[in-house]
Amino acid sequence: MQLLAYYGRCRRSCFSAGIALALPLSLAGGQQLDTARALSALRDARAACEADAGTLWGRSLCGPIALVDRQTRLVIANDTVAQKHFLRLGDAYVTTLPENQYVANTSFPWEGRTWTMVALPLPRDRYARVGLVMHEVFHREQEALGLRQVDALNNQLDMRPGRTWLRFEYRALARALESLPDQNAARHHAESALIFRAKRRSIYPGSDSLEATLEIQEGLPEYTGQRLAMKLTGEGPARVAKYVRDYEASTPTFVRAFAYGTGPAVGVLLDQFDPAWREEVRKNRDIGALLAQAIHFQRPRDLDKTARARARDYGWDEVDRSEAARDSAHAPAIQGYRARLGTGPVVTLLQSKDSLAWSYDPTELVGFDLQSTVYPSGNFSAPWGKLTVDHGGVLVKNDFSWIKIGLSSAPITAEAKEIKGDGWTLALNPGWSLRPDPSRPGSMVAKKDQ
Repeated sequence: MQLLAYYGRCRRSCFSAGIALALPLSLAGGQQLDTARALSALRDARAACEADAGTLWGRSLCGPIALVDRQTRLVIANDTVAQKHFLRLGDAYVTTLPENQYVANTSFPWEGRTWTMVALPLPRDRYARVGLVMHEVFHREQEALGLRQVDALNNQLDMRPGRTWLRFEYRALARALESLPDQNAARHHAESALIFRAKRRSIYPGSDSLEATLEIQEGLPEYTGQRLAMKLTGEGPARVAKYVRDYEASTPTFVRAFAYGTGPAVGVLLDQFDPAWREEVRKNRDIGALLAQAIHFQRPRDLDKTARARARDYGWDEVDRSEAARDSAHAPAIQGYRARLGTGPVVTLLQSKDSLAWSYDPTELVGFDLQSTVYPSGNFSAPWGKLTVDHGGVLVKNDFSWIKIGLSSAPITAEAKEIKGDGWTLALNPGWSLRPDPSRPGSMVAKKDQ
């Protein structure tokens, strides 16, 4: 969610160690880290940063990167950290991640600087690997660029109409990219994508601002990663089109993930139709609106009729059948979530968004309703303590003001500090305890002791 001006001499606490660069680094339990791939990723990140030289966004993307193994918390980095011991590994360094830091693809503060973190293992494919690392690199610079946005969950995209029209949009965007350099053909398919987008948003009032927000927060980093990967590897727009097609076909849910597919496609099309768009996006934070402006898009008078007619060219029957089948297959799981988390007894955890830290898979989220979301797994921490969810799911309000966990029938004492449920463990901090929730019989709420 940065990069590399910091390769170079070792600083402060240095150890010398001869480690063969092409050999995997052995871990506890017989696991091994692919150090050759990690070192290659850091070198590619440096090359991408230096090749860009700040031209894409008017700011260097160079800075510190930590590649982190989830199990051991071992770090392979392009720079050193004050007061941390490390081993030299070629032109990189090996150390460990701070104990209080979640492992996730993100940016994070470490000893006074903002770092990029990317969880290992990395993709085998070089283009995908560069795209991933540089996506996270952009997150490091996003706030300085004035382009950081809040997380915006789009639960309408887990509902059949929302998913259906989004999938048509993906297909039209892919066709537009495949049509380049024929701008007339690309414009036609881009227009189709915007028609499908307008149709989807007409069903869910307010979704336009939610979607636009996530496209800035995650779509721009994904565009940046793929744009720099294209430059470094020599791939063209057809590679982005393949990515979009694969993304449409393989992503389980789009609630927090749709912009990873639309962002690079819309960005590359804007590069063709309005190369100055990256300056404009700082003022108009809606990349879809910028594309509409660039191709002189006019919303059809009969939007529904036009959208349905165009959808036939992008596989209406296939998409409709598959979405009907998905709805049917997911119905039992949704009913289970509603029974356990919607009406059953729960533990409620209250916090502000600013006090909550979390890690999760954005492609797993399930839209419970338009205001709350099921996280099938993840890690959450706040002043009340730490919640680890391995399976079964928890319900989270989209403004992150509360988390609800399904409560088992086992009694919980007021003194309990570690509580286990079906697929989750809650470790309460000192001074916190669970108490009966007067607003929901049979349920409990975490409270700070008086």
